[in-house]
Amino acid sequence: MKNSLPVLLGAALLVPGILAAGPAPANSKIVLADDFARAELGPGWHVNNGEWKIADGVLHIREQPADKHAASGRRTVETGNAVYELKFRLGENCRAFHFGFDPAKGQLQKKGHLFSVIITPDSWKIMKHVDKARRKEDPNETLATAKTAFETGKWYTLRVTTWGPAVKATIDGGAPLEATHPTFGVRKPTLVFRCVGDGVEVDDITVWAPRK
Repeated sequence: MKNSLPVLLGAALLVPGILAAGPAPANSKIVLADDFARAELGPGWHVNNGEWKIADGVLHIREQPADKHAASGRRTVETGNAVYELKFRLGENCRAFHFGFDPAKGQLQKKGHLFSVIITPDSWKIMKHVDKARRKEDPNETLATAKTAFETGKWYTLRVTTWGPAVKATIDGGAPLEATHPTFGVRKPTLVFRCVGDGVEVDDITVWAPRK
């Protein structure tokens, strides 16, 4: 039974719908669960830019024009192979919502983010991010994309599975986006959240990792 989770999640990356939104992966353990049932972000969260606040049990994120930068923040939780799930709701003036990762220090010779799932009102994609130390040699790269309309004020469930160099993402258990890149199979020390515009709401973040 020791290798059952790698087999299960490896298959899940190849078979659309096997990881529909909701159920916990087999032979897994929860390493993060956050329903924002409190007043402040608290330990484990770090805000870089923008306005971040909890109201009515929901995290509200919005860009601040004075920052001249997307609203950005991180939640500390170290993962490798894992399943991540969260609910999101776009505001009327939200231009993009990013959910992604940084590489752990020393894992890659790279400056900047690893990759993100990026959601806009009319599409979504998986993007490998630029190496800020080698912008021309290693630019942003869209690895998978789909035209999909996301309604303002409606809750959606995003689920992302990482397994080695492979990534699979679904929204409400629908048709997945899948991508692979040799840099993706590294340790990830944080979850990265970014919002372009005003704003996005996030709730019910859950992360499952393999049970050893």
